Amino acid sequence: MGSWIKRTLDDMYTGFAPGLDPDQFDGYDLQGWLSPQPPEGIVTPRNLRRLKQAPGMLETDHFLLNLGPSHPAMHGALRMIVELDGEFCLSSEAHVGFLHRGIEKLAEKNRYNAIGTLMDRGDYATGIMGEWALARAVEKLGEIEVPQRAEWLRTVAAEVNRMTSHYLWLGPLGLDSGAMGPFLFMMRDREMGLEMLEALTGSRMMFNYVRPGGVAFDWNQESEDKLLVYLENADKYLDEHWTVLMDSEFFQQRVIGVGVVPHEMALSFAATGFIARASGIDWDLRRDRPYGYYDKLDFDVLTLEAGDIWARAIVRFDEMKQSIRMLKQLVEMGPPPGEFMAKLPRVLRLPEGEVYDCVEGARGELGVHLYSTGGDTPYRMRYRPPIQFHLAIADTIAPGQWLADALLSYGSFDFCFGEVDR
Repeated sequence: MGSWIKRTLDDMYTGFAPGLDPDQFDGYDLQGWLSPQPPEGIVTPRNLRRLKQAPGMLETDHFLLNLGPSHPAMHGALRMIVELDGEFCLSSEAHVGFLHRGIEKLAEKNRYNAIGTLMDRGDYATGIMGEWALARAVEKLGEIEVPQRAEWLRTVAAEVNRMTSHYLWLGPLGLDSGAMGPFLFMMRDREMGLEMLEALTGSRMMFNYVRPGGVAFDWNQESEDKLLVYLENADKYLDEHWTVLMDSEFFQQRVIGVGVVPHEMALSFAATGFIARASGIDWDLRRDRPYGYYDKLDFDVLTLEAGDIWARAIVRFDEMKQSIRMLKQLVEMGPPPGEFMAKLPRVLRLPEGEVYDCVEGARGELGVHLYSTGGDTPYRMRYRPPIQFHLAIADTIAPGQWLADALLSYGSFDFCFGEVDR
């Protein structure tokens, strides 16, 4: 058994788990947990792991609980099958495929300037990011120069979209822990961001705004007015959310030391974004591989070591603070003069070759790998979603937790299943 697994299990039995007996898990065959083979004579769903109890241990019936895809405790169209000994999670297995989009296959029949609308259906909470990743890959392979005005517009739209997405995670995280009030006020603030994006792109969700070579629409007065109103109160509202939710002792007792993702596990499972930064991996594409207008902005990247839900919440709060900080700088700069779309042929054809490019999405590294044979559609398009990697981590850390803590852990990963079932 890997040392990081043993350390994770040990950590879960000490400190912040009141009433949990440190020896409660000792009677189980942990090697059996790591093995996908069920014990002989026990009928289980396909591939579900079942734990064998040690000889002489008190025999109890294990309960298989389906969480999702319609269970109210789960976020999105995810089905988790957990094996329970009372309220104690012994094993967990994720089943996906309830929200299959077919994005990668559909992309083979769509022209390059039409694939962006498919990306909106992937990470549907931050469509701007998916569109931008696809556009960057097309521009890189086609050697298309993007006007600076378009880069400014992309950066503004992306950071507002990041804020709206984070609110859609932080509010339900409070709900999962029993806090109803903060959720309602966070939805109010998210609505202000969506109104700004609607004024800029014409849509609240499926934007189809970022195109290869630039963006669909130029900056307008309504967008500027709504953004200024949003930024006027954004810091104050965020501080209020911190006071109401993060300063609550009840919330802290639910999240500190729960859902720990150790540094080695985050590296092994290729974690990115806030999951990685909360586990001590100092990596942010906006800073380390700058694109858009990020090389002209002053912002910080917070990294913590604890790797628990509390650390992930703090990292995300800081990300929102930095997004507000960046948006204020962008407004002060103003949109640069020039065109918002490069001069491109009516039908865009890329040369033969392959390319990978990515952006720092709201949930981590969101990338697109294109393989072109020289036509107006890709021969193959690979969508690299961060949540698919994080789902494997959530599946691994659930055993060893109480069911209530496991549900909170699942929610803390901010799943968006359009990009998992892509």
